[in-house]
Amino acid sequence: MDPVSLVLSAYLATVQNTVHNAVADHMGTEVKATSIEYEGLTIPFQYQIWKIKDKSVCGVYSEDVLRYSECSIKAKELFTSLCSQLESSSQNGWRRSKLKNMYCNASVSYKPTVAFISHGFDVGAIREAKQKCNIATVKAMEGNNRLFIAERTKICNEYHELKQK
Repeated sequence: MDPVSLVLSAYLATVQNTVHNAVADHMGTEVKATSIEYEGLTIPFQYQIWKIKDKSVCGVYSEDVLRYSECSIKAKELFTSLCSQLESSSQNGWRRSKLKNMYCNASVSYKPTVAFISHGFDVGAIREAKQKCNIATVKAMEGNNRLFIAERTKICNEYHELKQK
């Protein structure tokens, strides 16, 4: 290829790429990944056509439910915060408008995963308390003695309290 054709070909490729990138950026047709640091946590997500892909939000934490939950809750807060900031901004331009719509839509539509771990109850202790309650009930029925009835009431109340926890 002669040098003039080579230069012309390179110039046309550059112009074509520049135009393509500008149109793709404006339309948001390509999937873009980003991460934002918010309150000490990195919140990763992807967006396309200026809409956040819900399943991508905090996806890197999906193996750790508690971390994923924390991230998704913070992501919801982040989207709401960014929406408010962009709404109150005096700047104009198509990019700000697209970002504002994207974050405001996400602040309304994104549903975080809320998970927590609570202390489990000891099934063995409940089973044992139930057995004691049953034995005390039989004793109280057989003897019809006030002492046995009081003991049954005390033991069975303890069992019912354990069940409530």
